[in-house]
Amino acid sequence: MAGRRILLVSARPDARADLVAALRSNSFRVDIEAPSAQLADEDVYDRDPPPDLVLLDTTGVPGDVAWSLAAVLSSGRLIVLVDGAGHVRRAFEAGAEDCVNAGAHPDEVGARIEAVLRRTDRVPAAEPDAGVYVDRRLWVNFESRQVWVRGEPAQLTPREFRLLEFFIAHGSGPLSHDEILAGVWGRAPEKHRPTEVLKQYIWRLRQKIEADPEKPEIVLTVPGAGYRFAAAT
Repeated sequence: MAGRRILLVSARPDARADLVAALRSNSFRVDIEAPSAQLADEDVYDRDPPPDLVLLDTTGVPGDVAWSLAAVLSSGRLIVLVDGAGHVRRAFEAGAEDCVNAGAHPDEVGARIEAVLRRTDRVPAAEPDAGVYVDRRLWVNFESRQVWVRGEPAQLTPREFRLLEFFIAHGSGPLSHDEILAGVWGRAPEKHRPTEVLKQYIWRLRQKIEADPEKPEIVLTVPGAGYRFAAAT
């Protein structure tokens, strides 16, 4: 994990100092920003260099700003520090990879970051030993994470890419909401779990890979079951 870049978004100077010291002692590169509505209007993952993960501290941040930020930052790898268990569900619904109580020891936060990076760095192959998927619409390189759609490059966020590769890896069979959330978000099945986050990401992915997102031909809805990937030979 040495050299990985973490963006810490926090309004607490004392907590920032402790977290930064712990993360840097584990060889992470740490950038620090205060939460703001302006930050919610920016795609931080487009920066040069982009962060490998964002750690968002919601403590002391007005709710509208905190959850607007979480929704935007969840386009990449996001861990949310929450002030109390009541905000855990909301953070996961916003698309966070993991949640940590704001009072947790900085070393625990660092360990959670390492776990998320390890899990999300894994790239499943569409076929054994296959590094590239190709059909008449898609060209996907799992190593470089490049995607071309009908001869044009598609700029997918890290999570959108993981969603697409999960579909490719599982062929044309239907995948339930729980299977997709477990495979892409690493979340265990949970009764009555909201699926709005998944629906939002399916919508985003379709905007980038479908000729007509309103009439999808690649990622199809299976009524009553979930979604499936439709290969084009």
